[in-house]
Amino acid sequence: MSLFNPVVYLISGFRWSFYGLADVSIGISLGMTLAFLLVSLAIVAWIFKTGARLKA
Repeated sequence: MSLFNPVVYLISGFRWSFYGLADVSIGISLGMTLAFLLVSLAIVAWIFKTGARLKA
C-alpha cells in the first residue's frame, strides 16, 4: 500500500544519492517519480483547458 505514495520514491532516491542504499530500485524510483510528475501535469493542463470551477 505504501508503494502508491509518491513520497516513498522521492525519499528512496534521496537515500540512494546520499548513502548508496535504497528501499526501491533507483530505476523504479526515477520512473515512478516521472510518472507521478506527468500525471500531475496532465491534470493541471486539463484544469487550465476546461476552466474547471473558475468563476467569471
